[in-house]
Amino acid sequence: MARRRHDWGIEMNPLHMLELEFDTVGLYRFLHTQGLSGKADDVALGYGLHAWLGAAFGDLAPRPWRLLMDERRPPRILGYAPHDASALQQRMAEFAEPSVLQVCPEPQMMIASRAMPAWQKGRRLGFQVLVCPTARKARSGVEKDLFLVHADSQDNDAGVSRVTVYCDWAKERFSHYSVTIDSMRLAGFRLVSQMRQTQSSNGKRILHEIVRPQALLVGDLTIQDPNEFTRLLKHGVGRHRAFGYGMVLLRPPS
Repeated sequence: MARRRHDWGIEMNPLHMLELEFDTVGLYRFLHTQGLSGKADDVALGYGLHAWLGAAFGDLAPRPWRLLMDERRPPRILGYAPHDASALQQRMAEFAEPSVLQVCPEPQMMIASRAMPAWQKGRRLGFQVLVCPTARKARSGVEKDLFLVHADSQDNDAGVSRVTVYCDWAKERFSHYSVTIDSMRLAGFRLVSQMRQTQSSNGKRILHEIVRPQALLVGDLTIQDPNEFTRLLKHGVGRHRAFGYGMVLLRPPS
């Protein structure tokens, strides 16, 4: 009997990393047509790109994804998906509205992809992941900075460390996918204002700002189960993955 591919530990749908360049002016023109606006920074762009990705690609949009802004090159999005660049290019060619297309006017040149390698058990890798470490309070259900939720639950919060809270939280999530964290550090932190839409009582969508923690975690990991590791890459880490958080970027180990 022929053995099915996934019996050999190979994913039936290989994972691809997608890279999308976009025109910032075109993005703000698109947002204007949607009745949206924002400041020209990486945080405000997160909501705008979420809206554009949905309009451009629907259920083919990469998730999780990460916005990268570097003075040395145009702004771009990196993301994971079970399909390659040609699927996104075809979706835009067939269905994109003009305001959507002007954000990425040359899909053949501005959208690229590569298949992710087949990882082996025991492989060590370096990583970084930008996360929004929040949790909902048990009584109110209000979403709050995970560090503050942890501090509220302690009788004496003098020994509570933001680094420890965030790293322990992230390590637990990695462990769900049979990944061992060899080292992890908090490489960056700031409170950011995020754009979100809510629905009012009259049915209209209202755009407002909410303050959330943003943390950059960096470290080394060891893969214990290659298929579970691929699931981690597909799923991402933490909340708000549709808004540019949770994508695990890989590099050689330190």
